[in-house]
Amino acid sequence: MTTEPSAIEVRGVHKAFGRNAVLHDVDLDVRAGTVLALLGPSGCGKTTLLRTIAGLEHADAGTISVGRHRVAAPGHHVPPERRQVGMVFQDWALFPHLDVGRNVGYGLPRRERAAGRVEQALEMVGLGGMAARLPSTLSGGQQQRVALARAIAPQPSVLLLDEPFSNLDTTLRVQVRTELHRLLVELDVTSVFVTHDQEEAFVLGDQVAVMLDGRVVQQASPAELYANPASPWVAGFVGEANLLAGSAGGATAETAVGRVPLEAGSTGACTVLLRPEDITLALGGSGVVELTEFYGHDTMYLVRTEAGPTVRARSAGPPRHVRGDAVTVGYAGPPARAYPVTAKEAASPEGDGVTDV
Repeated sequence: MTTEPSAIEVRGVHKAFGRNAVLHDVDLDVRAGTVLALLGPSGCGKTTLLRTIAGLEHADAGTISVGRHRVAAPGHHVPPERRQVGMVFQDWALFPHLDVGRNVGYGLPRRERAAGRVEQALEMVGLGGMAARLPSTLSGGQQQRVALARAIAPQPSVLLLDEPFSNLDTTLRVQVRTELHRLLVELDVTSVFVTHDQEEAFVLGDQVAVMLDGRVVQQASPAELYANPASPWVAGFVGEANLLAGSAGGATAETAVGRVPLEAGSTGACTVLLRPEDITLALGGSGVVELTEFYGHDTMYLVRTEAGPTVRARSAGPPRHVRGDAVTVGYAGPPARAYPVTAKEAASPEGDGVTDV
């Protein structure tokens, strides 16, 4: 249904509102036909970057290209309607007084509405036969799909989505997320969506770009991002992480859970990343289980180690330990990633080892 997907290239983009700089020298690459998740905490610039790609905001510096066309550069700004970009807004932005068909067809030329473009878009999102309904008579998930149908009706080469699931409850959120994932694959349209939810980003994104303070601090596949985060902050933001003080001596480091192998040789003070699924627990020892959290498919333990720091350990299936159990804590994962400790970090008080961002 869509035109040929276009790649997106962002280079050195800056954006400020008055004296408030929101985007700083942003670089971003989205391959044609892929889905990229913009992941980051609230206020990091995700939505501003999305709106700048769409043309709803003017970049103060830098360039943006969609396919072979330069759409933003110093002294050059292509308006949104000429960028072949579809946008799904966070609040869906449906007109309550217009029926579903007129919402989807809003902005389409008359000849395209007459050609059945509206009905085709509704069929693609599973709302065939609902063109005469008013938005107020639809569920939240159905309203979200109307917004999506409106975005794809003009056959864009790029689809931009701003936190498309934020207004849905948890159960519906998972269902609609799966439906959207399937649809994006079927459409083969280049897509960028904004989220602050790591699980959402990993499930939908072929690539994930992590933003912090107006900058893209790392872009990679979900698997690469989880295994090799660029910094301790990224490690904690993209998943549960044990960030332990370590003393490296070449291929290994001493930590609160014992000696662990390192993926790259290092010496001196460092912060070692250990994922909970790689932490082992055995009955008996000087560690103490402080909390047990059962999620059905797995169990998470919060354990105070003999050395002091608290660590998280995850195991498959039902709990094998209860609160108060004495345990031995170990490590059975791949060579770990170590981050050198700066003099400033070394002078600050040591945390408890568990990172939740």
